[in-house]
Amino acid sequence: MSPNIVKLGGLAGILAAALLLIAAVIDQVAPIEVAYDSPNEYIHSAVSMVAFLAVVAAVVGVWALKSRTSQLRRLATVAAWMTGLGYGFVALLNAINLIQGERTLNMVRLGAALVMLIGSVILGVIVLMTRLLPWWCGILMIIAFPLGHFANALFPSAENILYVLLWGSVGLALLARANAPVEPGVRQPTRVG
Repeated sequence: MSPNIVKLGGLAGILAAALLLIAAVIDQVAPIEVAYDSPNEYIHSAVSMVAFLAVVAAVVGVWALKSRTSQLRRLATVAAWMTGLGYGFVALLNAINLIQGERTLNMVRLGAALVMLIGSVILGVIVLMTRLLPWWCGILMIIAFPLGHFANALFPSAENILYVLLWGSVGLALLARANAPVEPGVRQPTRVG
């Protein structure tokens, strides 16, 4: 895969982190209700939609980096598809919410979240096993969603903060590794003479 796809994925990860941080701030300033009755809810929904689309692009960047190696390529492709589809459906649901002016289709959101969770966990384990990205990126892929769900009970928008850490880290790691050797973690022989 082209290093440009990996770089774009890195930039998308950083964009997603920035937008998710903005969404968290909006939610802290004026908590988001089920029925949208102020501009804050609409702005939050639009920012979240674009952030989740940027996450899909970051996942494509991770997949592009992984496709350079031979280890676990098929499993990584399935995991990236699941993760990307899960985030993509959540972005689509945010677009629907934006149009309807209220949060709807919560059962569909739960289904998308389950697909996203399974894909993220598998992708995180692959990142850890192959040393494709720094270890903390793999750990965050595994724990950010489930931990964020429970952390939201203690602190609203905690899930977004974990996503900021996850996708910001992934974005920076993708940018750093865009032009890395084909097999990450494998030493290339040195030339003598």
